[in-house]
Amino acid sequence: MQIKFKALCLAMPMLFSAWANADIQIYPLQGVFGLEQGCRTDLSKYEANGSSIDCDFSRAIDNPTTRKQAEQIFLQSLKQNFGTQIVDTISQKTKNRTYIASLEVLRASQYIVKKDSTTEIFLPVTLSLKLTNVLSGEVIYSDSATLSQPIQVLTAEIQSAATKAAIKQKFQSTLLSLTQQVTEELKSKLKISETETQVIDQWKSYLVLDKGFNQGIAAQDELSSTDGDLIRVVHADSDYAVALPVLMSGNSKRFSKVSTNTRQAMNKPKALVVDVLTYQGESKDLIEQIFSDAVGEQASFTLTPVNRRYSAMAQSVSEQTALAQSEDINQRELPEFFIRINVVPVIAYQQQIGKMTQQQVFHSEVFAEMIDQSGRVIYSAHATDDIKDVISEGMGFSLEARKEVVLKNALLKLGQKFQKGIQFTRSDLKVSGSSGQSISIDDAGERLMTGMKVHVYHQDKAAGRNILIPTWEATVLERQGAKVKAQLDFPVSSSDRLPVRSGDSILLDSSAPVGDSKQARVLCSGLHTEQVGEIPFYGFGPLIYHAFTSQSKRPFYATGSGFKGQTLLKDSVISMTENAGFKKDMNVNFHIPKNECLQPVFKIEVKPDSIKCNADKSNCDATLVMASGARRFNDKAEKIGAYGLQQEIGLKGVDHQHRHEMYNIQMFEALPKILNQIVQKADSTQ
Repeated sequence: MQIKFKALCLAMPMLFSAWANADIQIYPLQGVFGLEQGCRTDLSKYEANGSSIDCDFSRAIDNPTTRKQAEQIFLQSLKQNFGTQIVDTISQKTKNRTYIASLEVLRASQYIVKKDSTTEIFLPVTLSLKLTNVLSGEVIYSDSATLSQPIQVLTAEIQSAATKAAIKQKFQSTLLSLTQQVTEELKSKLKISETETQVIDQWKSYLVLDKGFNQGIAAQDELSSTDGDLIRVVHADSDYAVALPVLMSGNSKRFSKVSTNTRQAMNKPKALVVDVLTYQGESKDLIEQIFSDAVGEQASFTLTPVNRRYSAMAQSVSEQTALAQSEDINQRELPEFFIRINVVPVIAYQQQIGKMTQQQVFHSEVFAEMIDQSGRVIYSAHATDDIKDVISEGMGFSLEARKEVVLKNALLKLGQKFQKGIQFTRSDLKVSGSSGQSISIDDAGERLMTGMKVHVYHQDKAAGRNILIPTWEATVLERQGAKVKAQLDFPVSSSDRLPVRSGDSILLDSSAPVGDSKQARVLCSGLHTEQVGEIPFYGFGPLIYHAFTSQSKRPFYATGSGFKGQTLLKDSVISMTENAGFKKDMNVNFHIPKNECLQPVFKIEVKPDSIKCNADKSNCDATLVMASGARRFNDKAEKIGAYGLQQEIGLKGVDHQHRHEMYNIQMFEALPKILNQIVQKADSTQ
């Protein structure tokens, strides 16, 4: 079985120069990444954020011979396809046009399919090849391939030394085959484009460029010159852009941007996936890639690709070359929005339905949210997928293989919801006054929320045209009617501390609807979802969270407690800034509402004496009694009330052996409507 994932490599030939004219260099990084974390020993164990690498794979390639073979295949194939563009060092002069090629194992697992006297052992491995900007950590190309070639053994010899040796050899040969494949495909899939622009004026420390987002220059782009100078775009309009120097050793006037992706050339807000919560050892990188591909080019926002292992790669580069890294890396700014993905454990079971046939049932639930820089959830989506297969004895797919399919289907639906469901509107608000470090903003439409991060823009003339200059970043503090008070945090340009004047602008990209209540909600810090009852159910916390974030008229913030095993939003963003090339001294300061917080509470029980079964308990009727809701706490951690409902759910045709799986699927189907009623009840309570 072989699965390929789409590369991030779409070019815009009408706007940019083609590959042949893009004089880039590729530096192959030695080693195979992705094995730094612990491996997965028990494939049946549910563990939040567990490893996606099977321990047998780690042991199989933990030898110099296999690693060396992979490195040789990688290097030889790159040199064969790219010739002199493959370099063995990076200098200060070439760093701006050199990209790191690296191999990364995204997942390696095994699962068993028994067929009477013989057994097939499937050993799927997914390998990724990435090209990463050595200066910023941005990934300009990423392609992955999966190979799953089974070995067949006698069932009685599954635990034998010969079987273990065969697994080891297959893992090793699979790694080498995938290395050859993804490297050879790079030449045909990589479509490099280059946008060139020049400085046409200077306004204080700001550089004014002659091209904007219509020509492929976007905010937060990093542009370099042939002399190795580096600038960052802080504002882009349709036909001009404004940039600030990052590393300037000369007096360069011409700069360029190399990319493989039309997403990087649009006037769209940028979003970064900062957390993926898993429980069954799924590869976070694969989940993000499937989701990103489903979001696609037509979305109203741009997903910012990063390399989660950039810091380790940068360290390897500094050890393998003479390039001094200290001044070059960790210069990247955070995007406007963040995305978190939550993958609930896939439900899967197989039951006999005839003498020679079985039915396989699969159910997947995935959630995701988009969060602004204040920590407010501006969009939340939930997607699900089901598969029911009737198979003959020994002729079907394994449960593990089909679990991957149902999860992928759900993720594709989730990404499509983000593509279609988020539409940004731009507001141009005006500063009405300034005093010291605080400013007043006119906001009759109530677009600004407490804790929101905004930028102040000053209008002036440069190069014979009207331009906007971003001067300050500010945080919204409070509202009094149509007036909003904000605090000036720090200047956009450290070289200038420009005064804010009446008439300066606040440009705001907004997707969340304006709420009719000023009272915001958040999950209580330190209080995870409380669940009572004999039936384990991972889905309640995410379901009620999604109900409040998608249905409530009140703002909801992602800045309180997370779900069990989930990294706090602030911590996940900080972790990303440390490991993917972002600034080290970035002040991540999200707003946390103080007035009220919520703790999800769930109780599920089987109603006494409601179970009625046939003789072998393969067909039972039962009634579930379900109480669901959320407790309310004030800023003193005192319980002040609760929102909730109790409901009975009648079930028929339940197989006693798989009753918990069937109960879970039924709860996923029934709870959304119930929880929406709870949200409506909560919104009507002042």
